[in-house]
Amino acid sequence: MDERHGKLLKSIIDIYTKTALPVGSTSLAGAKGFDVSPATIRNEMAELEREGYIFQPHTSAGRVPTSEGYRYYIDNLMELRPVPVHEQKIIRDSYHDNLRSLAKILVDRTNLASIVGFAPNDLYFTGLFNLFSQPEFEDHRMMLSMSQVVDSLERAIADIYEELAGPRILFAEQSRLGQNCSLVVTSVGRDKNLLAVLGPVRMDYGRILSLFNEIVNIAK
Repeated sequence: MDERHGKLLKSIIDIYTKTALPVGSTSLAGAKGFDVSPATIRNEMAELEREGYIFQPHTSAGRVPTSEGYRYYIDNLMELRPVPVHEQKIIRDSYHDNLRSLAKILVDRTNLASIVGFAPNDLYFTGLFNLFSQPEFEDHRMMLSMSQVVDSLERAIADIYEELAGPRILFAEQSRLGQNCSLVVTSVGRDKNLLAVLGPVRMDYGRILSLFNEIVNIAK
């Protein structure tokens, strides 16, 4: 992918992460750093769509990222922001308290759900209600989908528990979580407990991975 298409994909993902709305060429043309017309952007978005990085969820809508688009973004375009010093202290204090406290801190900092695994089938959940406040799950059918995801989490985590090391991102086709959710998960500490954040596919991966890297460093 050339630099201009990479910049376009990054902008689409950044905007979609904040708004949960399909991104159109007009909003991109007004974004910082784009000095081309909406027509030019539409043509370049069509190229990204042909390559499988974005798709059109319904007629006359803008575009949203695919799992392949997110993977390219995470591997090549995403910026990991340093965790502020005051948050580092909060994370450190919570970790030394217990993992349940740390999971609650993650819920507060991400507005998503968090999971602690003490064994493949010994899971602690917190913050699940946050998911129902996300725009993706306002529709009752999406809420039903979310309920099915929660029911599937034990199996999804059991599948990866033994092989898990550092932070890892699971999209729909890599897990049992369905097309609307993804899971960021890592092994923590010498006991290899598991810590995860569950949220919509458009979650802020840069922010969450920065938090997880800080947690892994503290737990060494």
